[in-house]
Amino acid sequence: MKKETIGFLIFKYGIYVILGGLLLMRVCGYSIEEFIHSYKAKNEMETIHYGGSVSEVNKYIEMRNKKVEELNYLISEKAKQLNSILYYTNDTTKINSAKIRANREYRSQYVNPSQIGRNYIAESEETLRYINEFQKKEDSLGYNIFIDRGKGNEFLANIFEKKLSSTIHLKNINKKDSKNKYKVIQLYYYSDKAKQRLTEQIENRKATWFVAVGTTPKKEIALLDEIQFSTTVFTEEELQNQKLNHNGLKSLFAPSVNLSKESTFYFICYNKKMDKLTFSKKAELFKTMFLKKQPTLEGKIKSVKVNFD
Repeated sequence: MKKETIGFLIFKYGIYVILGGLLLMRVCGYSIEEFIHSYKAKNEMETIHYGGSVSEVNKYIEMRNKKVEELNYLISEKAKQLNSILYYTNDTTKINSAKIRANREYRSQYVNPSQIGRNYIAESEETLRYINEFQKKEDSLGYNIFIDRGKGNEFLANIFEKKLSSTIHLKNINKKDSKNKYKVIQLYYYSDKAKQRLTEQIENRKATWFVAVGTTPKKEIALLDEIQFSTTVFTEEELQNQKLNHNGLKSLFAPSVNLSKESTFYFICYNKKMDKLTFSKKAELFKTMFLKKQPTLEGKIKSVKVNFD
Protein backbone atom coordinates (compact mmCIF):
# COMPACT_ATOMS: atom_id res chain seq x y z
CA MET A 1 0.00 0.00 0.00
CA LYS A 2 2.86 2.32 0.86
CA LYS A 3 4.55 1.70 -2.54
CA GLU A 4 1.31 2.50 -4.36
CA THR A 5 0.98 5.75 -2.39
CA ILE A 6 4.55 6.79 -3.24
CA GLY A 7 4.02 5.94 -6.90
CA PHE A 8 0.83 7.96 -6.98
CA LEU A 9 2.53 10.95 -5.40
CA ILE A 10 5.38 10.84 -7.96
CA PHE A 11 2.83 10.70 -10.77
CA LYS A 12 0.76 13.52 -9.31
CA TYR A 13 3.67 15.87 -8.76
CA GLY A 14 5.06 14.98 -12.17
CA ILE A 15 1.83 16.22 -13.71
CA TYR A 16 2.13 19.41 -11.66
CA VAL A 17 5.68 19.98 -12.94
CA ILE A 18 4.64 19.51 -16.57
CA LEU A 19 1.62 21.79 -16.19
CA GLY A 20 3.76 24.35 -14.40
CA GLY A 21 6.30 24.24 -17.22
CA LEU A 22 3.60 24.71 -19.86
CA LEU A 23 2.09 27.60 -17.87
CA LEU A 24 5.52 29.24 -17.57
CA MET A 25 6.07 28.89 -21.31
CA ARG A 26 2.67 30.53 -21.92
CA VAL A 27 3.42 33.38 -19.50
CA CYS A 28 6.77 33.96 -21.24
CA GLY A 29 5.04 34.02 -24.61
CA TYR A 30 6.12 30.59 -25.90
CA SER A 31 3.85 27.91 -27.31
CA ILE A 32 4.79 24.23 -27.47
CA GLU A 33 5.29 24.60 -31.23
CA GLU A 34 7.58 27.59 -30.70
CA PHE A 35 9.55 25.68 -28.10
CA ILE A 36 10.02 22.72 -30.46
CA HIS A 37 10.97 25.07 -33.31
CA SER A 38 13.50 26.86 -31.09
CA TYR A 39 14.99 23.53 -30.01
CA LYS A 40 15.33 22.34 -33.63
CA ALA A 41 16.84 25.67 -34.72
CA LYS A 42 19.40 25.46 -31.92
CA ASN A 43 20.41 21.93 -33.01
CA GLU A 44 20.64 23.02 -36.65
CA MET A 45 22.86 25.98 -35.79
CA GLU A 46 25.14 23.80 -33.65
CA THR A 47 25.41 21.27 -36.50
CA ILE A 48 26.26 24.00 -39.01
CA HIS A 49 28.84 25.73 -36.82
CA TYR A 50 30.33 22.79 -34.93
CA GLY A 51 29.38 19.65 -36.86
CA GLY A 52 26.90 18.41 -34.24
CA SER A 53 25.37 19.19 -30.88
CA VAL A 54 27.61 20.81 -28.30
CA SER A 55 27.47 17.72 -26.09
CA GLU A 56 28.41 15.45 -29.00
CA VAL A 57 31.23 17.79 -30.08
CA ASN A 58 32.62 17.85 -26.53
CA LYS A 59 32.61 14.06 -26.46
CA TYR A 60 34.64 13.85 -29.71
CA ILE A 61 37.05 16.58 -28.63
CA GLU A 62 37.67 14.72 -25.38
CA MET A 63 38.35 11.50 -27.33
CA ARG A 64 40.69 13.38 -29.67
CA ASN A 65 42.60 15.02 -26.83
CA LYS A 66 43.07 11.68 -25.10
CA LYS A 67 44.41 10.13 -28.32
CA VAL A 68 46.78 13.08 -28.92
CA GLU A 69 48.09 12.62 -25.36
CA GLU A 70 48.81 8.94 -26.18
CA LEU A 71 50.71 9.97 -29.31
CA ASN A 72 52.67 12.67 -27.47
CA TYR A 73 53.67 10.12 -24.85
CA LEU A 74 55.01 7.75 -27.55
CA ILE A 75 57.02 10.56 -29.18
CA SER A 76 58.36 11.78 -25.83
CA GLU A 77 59.51 8.27 -24.88
CA LYS A 78 61.23 7.83 -28.25
CA ALA A 79 63.04 11.17 -27.80
CA LYS A 80 64.27 10.02 -24.37
CA GLN A 81 65.37 6.67 -25.83
CA LEU A 82 67.33 8.29 -28.66
CA ASN A 83 68.69 11.14 -26.50
CA SER A 84 70.91 12.44 -29.34
CA ILE A 85 71.88 11.78 -32.95
CA LEU A 86 75.14 12.02 -34.89
CA TYR A 87 75.74 13.48 -38.33
CA TYR A 88 78.79 14.42 -40.39
CA THR A 89 78.71 17.88 -41.94
CA ASN A 90 80.68 20.93 -43.01
CA ASP A 91 77.85 23.22 -41.92
CA THR A 92 79.02 25.82 -39.40
CA THR A 93 75.47 26.90 -38.51
CA LYS A 94 74.80 26.45 -34.80
CA ILE A 95 72.13 23.81 -34.23
CA ASN A 96 70.91 23.60 -30.63
CA SER A 97 68.60 20.62 -30.91
CA ALA A 98 66.77 18.26 -33.24
CA LYS A 99 62.99 17.89 -33.28
CA ILE A 100 61.20 14.54 -33.42
CA ARG A 101 57.76 13.92 -34.90
CA ALA A 102 55.65 10.84 -35.55
CA ASN A 103 55.73 9.89 -39.23
CA ARG A 104 52.02 10.59 -39.57
CA GLU A 105 50.64 14.09 -39.66
CA TYR A 106 47.16 15.09 -38.55
CA ARG A 107 45.34 18.38 -38.94
CA SER A 108 45.12 20.22 -35.64
CA GLN A 109 43.82 23.64 -36.66
CA TYR A 110 42.43 23.11 -40.17
CA VAL A 111 39.43 25.12 -41.36
CA ASN A 112 37.83 24.58 -44.76
CA PRO A 113 37.59 28.12 -46.23
CA SER A 114 34.27 27.26 -47.94
CA GLN A 115 32.52 25.99 -44.81
CA ILE A 116 30.60 27.95 -42.19
CA GLY A 117 32.11 27.34 -38.78
CA ARG A 118 34.14 24.19 -38.13
CA ASN A 119 33.15 20.55 -38.22
CA TYR A 120 34.84 19.55 -34.97
CA ILE A 121 33.41 16.04 -35.13
CA ALA A 122 34.84 15.34 -38.61
CA GLU A 123 38.19 16.87 -37.61
CA SER A 124 38.33 14.79 -34.44
CA GLU A 125 37.40 11.62 -36.33
CA GLU A 126 40.19 12.28 -38.82
CA THR A 127 42.73 12.83 -36.03
CA LEU A 128 41.61 9.64 -34.29
CA ARG A 129 41.95 7.71 -37.55
CA TYR A 130 45.42 9.08 -38.28
CA ILE A 131 46.79 8.40 -34.80
CA ASN A 132 45.23 4.93 -34.64
CA GLU A 133 46.91 4.13 -37.96
CA PHE A 134 50.26 5.32 -36.64
CA GLN A 135 49.92 3.22 -33.48
CA LYS A 136 49.16 0.12 -35.58
CA LYS A 137 52.06 0.76 -37.97
CA GLU A 138 54.54 2.42 -35.61
CA ASP A 139 57.33 -0.08 -36.37
CA SER A 140 57.23 0.64 -40.12
CA LEU A 141 56.22 4.32 -40.13
CA GLY A 142 58.71 5.28 -37.42
CA TYR A 143 59.69 8.79 -36.32
CA ASN A 144 61.08 11.69 -38.33
CA ILE A 145 63.89 13.87 -37.00
CA PHE A 146 64.55 17.41 -38.19
CA ILE A 147 67.02 20.20 -37.58
CA ASP A 148 66.35 23.88 -38.20
CA ARG A 149 69.14 26.06 -39.59
CA GLY A 150 67.26 29.19 -38.48
CA LYS A 151 66.17 32.42 -40.05
CA GLY A 152 68.44 33.68 -42.83
CA ASN A 153 69.50 30.15 -43.80
CA GLU A 154 66.51 29.25 -45.94
CA PHE A 155 66.83 27.16 -49.08
CA LEU A 156 64.53 25.97 -51.87
CA ALA A 157 63.19 22.90 -50.09
CA ASN A 158 60.48 21.97 -52.60
CA ILE A 159 60.99 22.79 -56.26
CA PHE A 160 57.40 21.79 -57.08
CA GLU A 161 55.73 23.94 -54.42
CA LYS A 162 58.40 26.68 -54.78
CA LYS A 163 58.80 26.90 -51.02
CA LEU A 164 61.75 28.18 -49.01
CA SER A 165 62.53 26.49 -45.71
CA SER A 166 65.26 26.32 -43.09
CA THR A 167 64.21 22.87 -41.80
CA ILE A 168 66.09 19.73 -42.87
CA HIS A 169 64.68 16.23 -42.50
CA LEU A 170 67.63 14.13 -41.34
CA LYS A 171 66.27 10.78 -40.24
CA ASN A 172 63.36 8.35 -40.22
CA ILE A 173 63.99 6.02 -37.26
CA ASN A 174 62.03 2.79 -37.55
CA LYS A 175 62.14 -0.83 -36.40
CA LYS A 176 61.04 -2.51 -39.62
CA ASP A 177 64.22 -1.89 -41.62
CA SER A 178 66.68 -4.68 -40.89
CA LYS A 179 69.59 -3.04 -42.73
CA ASN A 180 71.15 0.37 -42.33
CA LYS A 181 70.34 3.12 -44.80
CA TYR A 182 72.28 6.35 -45.24
CA LYS A 183 71.36 9.81 -46.41
CA VAL A 184 73.33 12.59 -48.06
CA ILE A 185 71.85 16.08 -48.14
CA GLN A 186 73.38 18.82 -50.22
CA LEU A 187 72.76 22.59 -50.17
CA TYR A 188 74.32 24.49 -53.04
CA TYR A 189 74.06 27.40 -55.47
CA TYR A 190 73.78 26.91 -59.20
CA SER A 191 76.93 27.82 -61.10
CA ASP A 192 76.71 30.67 -63.62
CA LYS A 193 76.84 28.14 -66.43
CA ALA A 194 74.00 26.08 -64.93
CA LYS A 195 71.88 29.19 -64.31
CA GLN A 196 72.33 30.31 -67.92
CA ARG A 197 71.26 26.89 -69.22
CA LEU A 198 68.23 26.71 -66.92
CA THR A 199 67.23 30.31 -67.69
CA GLU A 200 67.15 29.47 -71.40
CA GLN A 201 64.99 26.42 -70.69
CA ILE A 202 62.55 28.55 -68.68
CA GLU A 203 62.35 31.23 -71.37
CA ASN A 204 61.64 28.60 -74.03
CA ARG A 205 58.67 27.11 -72.18
CA LYS A 206 55.20 27.74 -73.51
CA ALA A 207 52.98 30.24 -71.68
CA THR A 208 50.44 27.50 -70.96
CA TRP A 209 53.02 25.67 -68.80
CA PHE A 210 53.33 28.64 -66.43
CA VAL A 211 49.54 29.00 -66.22
CA ALA A 212 49.19 25.30 -65.38
CA VAL A 213 51.67 25.43 -62.47
CA GLY A 214 50.64 28.90 -61.27
CA THR A 215 53.90 30.77 -61.79
CA THR A 216 55.69 33.14 -64.19
CA PRO A 217 59.03 33.08 -66.02
CA LYS A 218 60.26 35.91 -63.78
CA LYS A 219 59.49 33.94 -60.60
CA GLU A 220 61.07 30.77 -61.98
CA ILE A 221 64.27 32.57 -62.96
CA ALA A 222 64.45 34.31 -59.56
CA LEU A 223 64.38 30.92 -57.80
CA LEU A 224 67.62 29.97 -59.56
CA ASP A 225 69.44 32.42 -57.26
CA GLU A 226 68.21 30.67 -54.11
CA ILE A 227 70.12 27.95 -52.26
CA GLN A 228 69.17 24.65 -53.87
CA PHE A 229 68.49 21.38 -52.05
CA SER A 230 68.99 17.75 -53.02
CA THR A 231 69.02 14.49 -51.10
CA THR A 232 69.61 10.82 -51.76
CA VAL A 233 69.18 7.70 -49.63
CA PHE A 234 71.29 4.59 -50.19
CA THR A 235 72.04 1.24 -48.60
CA GLU A 236 74.84 -0.24 -46.53
CA GLU A 237 75.85 -2.31 -49.54
CA GLU A 238 76.21 0.78 -51.71
CA LEU A 239 78.33 2.48 -49.05
CA GLN A 240 80.60 -0.55 -48.71
CA ASN A 241 80.90 -0.92 -52.52
CA GLN A 242 81.54 2.85 -52.84
CA LYS A 243 79.01 3.15 -55.64
CA LEU A 244 75.38 4.24 -55.89
CA ASN A 245 73.20 1.67 -57.59
CA HIS A 246 70.93 3.83 -59.77
CA ASN A 247 68.90 1.18 -61.55
CA GLY A 248 65.28 1.19 -62.71
CA LEU A 249 63.14 4.05 -61.43
CA LYS A 250 65.96 5.16 -59.16
CA SER A 251 68.02 6.04 -62.23
CA LEU A 252 65.23 8.41 -63.33
CA PHE A 253 64.39 10.13 -60.05
CA ALA A 254 67.39 9.87 -57.73
CA PRO A 255 69.50 13.07 -57.84
CA SER A 256 73.19 12.80 -58.59
CA VAL A 257 75.52 13.59 -55.69
CA ASN A 258 78.21 15.97 -56.83
CA LEU A 259 79.60 17.81 -53.83
CA SER A 260 81.42 20.99 -54.81
CA LYS A 261 83.74 22.98 -52.58
CA GLU A 262 81.02 25.63 -52.15
CA SER A 263 78.29 23.20 -51.10
CA THR A 264 77.05 22.37 -47.60
CA PHE A 265 76.54 18.68 -46.96
CA TYR A 266 75.14 16.37 -44.30
CA PHE A 267 75.79 12.64 -44.03
CA ILE A 268 73.79 10.53 -41.59
CA CYS A 269 72.58 7.02 -40.86
CA TYR A 270 69.00 7.52 -42.00
CA ASN A 271 66.99 4.80 -40.26
CA LYS A 272 68.89 3.74 -37.13
CA LYS A 273 70.64 5.24 -34.12
CA MET A 274 74.39 4.63 -34.31
CA ASP A 275 77.15 4.91 -31.71
CA LYS A 276 80.05 7.30 -32.37
CA LEU A 277 82.71 4.65 -33.07
CA THR A 278 80.57 2.88 -35.67
CA PHE A 279 79.44 6.14 -37.25
CA SER A 280 83.04 7.39 -37.46
CA LYS A 281 83.87 4.39 -39.63
CA LYS A 282 80.86 5.07 -41.86
CA ALA A 283 81.92 8.72 -42.18
CA GLU A 284 85.32 7.61 -43.44
CA LEU A 285 83.62 5.50 -46.11
CA PHE A 286 81.45 8.50 -47.02
CA LYS A 287 84.55 10.68 -47.47
CA THR A 288 86.25 8.23 -49.80
CA MET A 289 83.01 7.77 -51.74
CA PHE A 290 81.93 11.39 -52.17
CA LEU A 291 84.79 13.73 -51.22
CA LYS A 292 87.78 12.21 -52.98
CA LYS A 293 87.48 14.84 -55.74
CA GLN A 294 87.31 17.57 -53.10
CA PRO A 295 90.14 16.85 -50.63
CA THR A 296 89.82 20.31 -49.07
CA LEU A 297 86.12 19.78 -48.30
CA GLU A 298 86.23 18.64 -44.69
CA GLY A 299 83.47 18.06 -42.18
CA LYS A 300 83.01 17.20 -38.53
CA ILE A 301 80.92 14.68 -36.65
CA LYS A 302 78.34 16.59 -34.66
CA SER A 303 75.99 15.45 -31.94
CA VAL A 304 72.64 17.11 -31.32
CA LYS A 305 70.07 16.40 -28.64
CA VAL A 306 66.66 15.12 -29.73
CA ASN A 307 63.77 17.08 -28.19
CA PHE A 308 60.01 16.86 -28.36
CA ASP A 309 57.92 19.90 -27.55
